[in-house]
Amino acid sequence: MKLRMKFKKEGLTRFISHLDTMRTFERAFRRANLPIAFTQGFNPRPKITFAQALSVGVTSSSEYMDVEFYEDVSVDDVAFKLNQVLPEGIKILDVKVADEKLALSMLNGATYIVTVVLGEVALEELKKCLKCLLQHEEIIIEKKTKSGKKLVNIAPLIYNLDLADNCGDTAKIAMSLSMGQQGNVAPMTVIQQLESILEKNLQVVSIHRGEMFYKTGDKKISPFNLAEK
Repeated sequence: MKLRMKFKKEGLTRFISHLDTMRTFERAFRRANLPIAFTQGFNPRPKITFAQALSVGVTSSSEYMDVEFYEDVSVDDVAFKLNQVLPEGIKILDVKVADEKLALSMLNGATYIVTVVLGEVALEELKKCLKCLLQHEEIIIEKKTKSGKKLVNIAPLIYNLDLADNCGDTAKIAMSLSMGQQGNVAPMTVIQQLESILEKNLQVVSIHRGEMFYKTGDKKISPFNLAEK
């Protein structure tokens, strides 16, 4: 039996690395006494698959993992038992039977809310800058790879940029960005491009990942494959 779980990672747990998050869940499954399946071989590992890793310092309300069990379990029971033993800041939000047609490795997009201090940047100036950046057909950056450095055009990988909210001297920028094998764009990369156009600094207060999705054409499909937007 394979289940897909949605969980949040907030508070101080945002400073836990992806590897430590994996270890945290492995311990949680043991403490919850759940019948998780293991790989075969000399060094058996629990059959847990996570979606795209979350950067250290970033919070999220929709992380995903697929977990295999060697016997059937109650969906509600799994969530309850895990939440009893998980550390504060990590919580299972939803559990469903995994959709084999939509593997977590297929997810190719994510939304973010980036809160910045405006400082010397006027709100209208930021709005125009967001629109301008989104209209660029080419945004060339240098990326480090295993084989060395290469130039990459990230313009097609920025799906959407918008001003979500503002309060006093801060503003919330909504970003919809590509991730995964076809190309990955970090929110901080977008901020750096905005600063380059503005010729001013934007102090980042926080970054929050809102949702991951599979983008095909104009459709965005959720990891649970329940809602198409």
